[in-house]
Amino acid sequence: MKIRVLLIDDDVDVTETINSILENFYEVEKVDRIVDGSSFRKGLWRTGNYDAIILDLMLPGITGFEMCEQLKSYPTTRAIPILALTGYDTLQNEQRIKKAGADAYLAKPFDVSKFRDELSKLINRREGKTHV
Repeated sequence: MKIRVLLIDDDVDVTETINSILENFYEVEKVDRIVDGSSFRKGLWRTGNYDAIILDLMLPGITGFEMCEQLKSYPTTRAIPILALTGYDTLQNEQRIKKAGADAYLAKPFDVSKFRDELSKLINRREGKTHV
């Protein structure tokens, strides 16, 4: 199965790491990237053409909390699983992003195998499968 991912993060090192993980462990059809509030407001994400969304909590011009709420309230994206990532790992941030609709949460820097496991679970749940 080819996967389509929306990657929302402004950190080049993180996005390169995630792209590398995706390329090495999945058959990737596409990865679209949003880096700030301005690019989020352009609405690329509204197509809903993704198997998963990877979302940083802190970006220039918008927070991940705001984006998550918008993604989960929009008809074409509400069912897409969201994996939230943050360099500001607190219980409050985890609770807040899950309340906003995130399906999973990981602190940066993350363990590659844990990231893969979480992403695979989300994609499999969406596809109704037991493995990717």
